Amino acid sequence: MLLLALSVAPGLAICFYIFHKDIYNREPKITLLISFILGMLAIIPAYLLESVLIPFFGNSILATAIVAYGIVGLSEELFKFLVVRYYCYSRKSFDEPLDGIIYAVVVSMGFATVENIGYVMQHGYSVAIARMFLAIPAHATFGVMMGYFIGKAKFNPSKQNSYFLQGIFWAVFFHGTYDLFLFLQGNPNINPLISDMLLFSGAVASLIIAIRMSKKQISLHQKLSQKLFKPGMMALKIQRASIEDINTIRELTFKVWPQTYAAIIEKKQIDYMLDMMYSEAALEEQMLHHQHTFIIIYDDILPVAFASYGPSGNATWKLHKIYILPDQHGKGVGRFMINHIMEYVRLKGGYSLILNVNRNNKARYFYEKLGFNIIGEEDTDIGSGYFMNDYIMEKKLQE
Repeated sequence: MLLLALSVAPGLAICFYIFHKDIYNREPKITLLISFILGMLAIIPAYLLESVLIPFFGNSILATAIVAYGIVGLSEELFKFLVVRYYCYSRKSFDEPLDGIIYAVVVSMGFATVENIGYVMQHGYSVAIARMFLAIPAHATFGVMMGYFIGKAKFNPSKQNSYFLQGIFWAVFFHGTYDLFLFLQGNPNINPLISDMLLFSGAVASLIIAIRMSKKQISLHQKLSQKLFKPGMMALKIQRASIEDINTIRELTFKVWPQTYAAIIEKKQIDYMLDMMYSEAALEEQMLHHQHTFIIIYDDILPVAFASYGPSGNATWKLHKIYILPDQHGKGVGRFMINHIMEYVRLKGGYSLILNVNRNNKARYFYEKLGFNIIGEEDTDIGSGYFMNDYIMEKKLQE
């Protein structure tokens, strides 16, 4: 019974530790429990794959490296990733980048706990103590590294696959490096001058590096969580959007439009306009064939706003779209974005910047504060019996 307790305790302790790193918006305990159990089950396909492939490799240094990185490291981290990707990633509670780390570590601890039970029950107390301070924390660091990039992927859809691959790569790299040093102990192809203790030290050194990286990654995502749930200073940056960013633009749109227009136009018209102007095909058409330049504003890695603009003739430019997440209003995001656009237009020789705003939209007053003036009204028939009833506003950029 004591051996079983020693097998299970380290993984649960790390789960408890990582749970309390989520300060602002903790995950539902039932979701974490299911994640842990799925992590336990993930060991089955990983070990089956290892048992089939490992016998094909000998004990040369190259073969041992292939086993460490390409079979053990890759198979175990891949099946952990699949749990996080296809269960945790789609949860509504996954609402901040730090959650990627939380879920990946919990899944890793489920996996590591089952593995630990097998080793400890077979080899006894000395292995239980050693793995408590080495193997289990190692699995946790692999989870942090993977989860760090999964968290970034969640809030950067256009770079999702790239971040997924980075997460898997770093988890496999450190997993494989740690295992390689251990697997080489006692290998007949190793120079006798390289003692087992030296190889063990290599494993420990790789773990220490992984722990330091993990602590930094946790800290970075904690700062992002603070921005989300206790906002203060922002670190805004502008990125010019491309076709690959269309999903990010659409996600922002569907978060902004219902709150912006629900009190102004009926839901059927909102749905109609979203389909007409914000489908993937429509946005691609605007980017490629209508000279609309799109920009996305990020607060660190979090997309918080977007805009599009382009030339309208006679040294006049038009601001076609500008939308900011509702919880970012009043933080200077809109002013930051419009100032950037006005400076760009000036550099291009533009004389004025115009825009359309719904006559019942309070954003009109924001534009007036920035120096825009109403120069006319426009009622545009957009089909299906719907109209856009707008003010036309202008700001002179060249005196």
